[in-house]
Amino acid sequence: MQGRMWLAHYDPGVPALIDLPQLTLPDLLARSARQHPQAVAMTFYGRSISYRELDTLATRFAVALQAAGVIPGERLAIILPNVPQAVIGYYGALRAGAVVVLANPIAEAGSLARQISDSGAQTILALSMFYPLISAVREAGPVERVIFTNLKEFLPPSQRQLFTLLRQEREGHRVPDAEARQALWMAHMLGAPVAPAALPTLDPGRPAALLYTGGTTGEPRGVLHTHRSLVANALQVGAWVPDVRAGAERILAVLPFSHAYGMTACMNLAVALAGALILLPTFETLHVLHAIRRERPTIFPGVPPMYAAITDVRDVRRYRLSSLRACISGAAPLPIEVQESFERVTRARLIEGYGLTEAGPVTHANPLGGSGSGGYMGVPLPSTEARVVDPASGVELPIGQIGELLVRGPQVMQGYWGRPDETAEVIDSDGWLRTGDLVRMDARGMFQMIERRKEMIVAGRYNIYPRDVEEVLHEHPKVLEAAVAGVPRAEQVDLKAFVVLRQGERANADEIIAFLRERLSAYKVPAAVEFLDALPRSLIGKVLRRVLIERDQR
Repeated sequence: MQGRMWLAHYDPGVPALIDLPQLTLPDLLARSARQHPQAVAMTFYGRSISYRELDTLATRFAVALQAAGVIPGERLAIILPNVPQAVIGYYGALRAGAVVVLANPIAEAGSLARQISDSGAQTILALSMFYPLISAVREAGPVERVIFTNLKEFLPPSQRQLFTLLRQEREGHRVPDAEARQALWMAHMLGAPVAPAALPTLDPGRPAALLYTGGTTGEPRGVLHTHRSLVANALQVGAWVPDVRAGAERILAVLPFSHAYGMTACMNLAVALAGALILLPTFETLHVLHAIRRERPTIFPGVPPMYAAITDVRDVRRYRLSSLRACISGAAPLPIEVQESFERVTRARLIEGYGLTEAGPVTHANPLGGSGSGGYMGVPLPSTEARVVDPASGVELPIGQIGELLVRGPQVMQGYWGRPDETAEVIDSDGWLRTGDLVRMDARGMFQMIERRKEMIVAGRYNIYPRDVEEVLHEHPKVLEAAVAGVPRAEQVDLKAFVVLRQGERANADEIIAFLRERLSAYKVPAAVEFLDALPRSLIGKVLRRVLIERDQR
């Protein structure tokens, strides 16, 4: 393996290795509650909950789960957006010894049913407004118990009254009476007297969370993480932020907790730092900007479309974005144009990072101090190793050559749930995880994302990396978002660009193609351009190229 020359790029004070304590995720919460009991743990539309209160609520929920029959090792599915109940449910279930299954709350019923069945989850925690979805899931397979909760339960009184008047009937937040009588209700569980109970002793090596991945390329697989791997990744991300202040950071939590990125870079990071979670159930640009002006976050983990949307708002500086210190972009490559525009209009530091669900998920990031490079995914985090190998032979490649990225560190998953053969295919006996991503490491030790192997386009005798074309498309002043895919034709694969224009702009395909011809080799210029109102994306913001291709084939 090449020497760790990337350590030279670390910001002052960032360690090469983290000190990994023998703590579980609920231990992190207990530690923050003990050291910063009055610090705000989360805010939700004006209501604040302290760390002492959050710790108490998580314990109450753990005891109630135990009384309801949940046993250590049992899988408990959480189907919630970013609301206080998601945080309480997550840490409470873990404290009871359960393994949390984090499910996408906007998934279609068939996909969700397959995940519940595959995980063997016997308990579901969900919003009452998801009753039709939960009912469909239960028809597909046995679920022993359902716990419902309601959006209004943690709203401040004024907001709760408005919610009841305007939204509850219209949006279907009611469970039928017969079903409601059979279900458990989180509010009752949290409000019941706490009987003495011996909660299980947890080991850091014990399974903690099951997340499903792979949906952009095929059937999702369950990724099993232990308490140790998730604690490690939260501490690694925290160590990456210079001058981080325990008990004082405020994290904008709009990334869904049901995805590894939101779970780690928002929820677990905040708890590890005794920071405040500013909870937003969905990303709506103006709502986010109002939250930034009102709540003054210091850390904003996000994805490129979020930052692009913010830069597209007229006179965005009026929302007083000066509180932001660290904005970390992940889940998809960050276009240089988006990065530069965001930093210019907000004066905040935006860096690109890299990760995958199988690694907690964060493995790489650019330094926040400013020595990183645009277009690079950065360098390995503390206690993380990385190398670039030939995808076929596994032989390590010289600096500068494109190959598959392998990573190793304490944040790597335990394995794929119920799939030992597939686990062995991606994690070798020395602990190296094959990412399936093509990267290049330069002489400085900086890593550049080239493309996922499965998304590289083979057109004739050329290998084309979509990001190369997408970066140029983002330079066009009328283009807000763009994606490039290889569209199968009768005897060949044609390159096609899918473009979303900025609000109020007009353009035609000839204009876009002419722009690309001036800046790219002829074989990289798409044969066609299609204009869309929006790109199809996964829950976390990855462009679903397979959906673009499927639409084109209809």
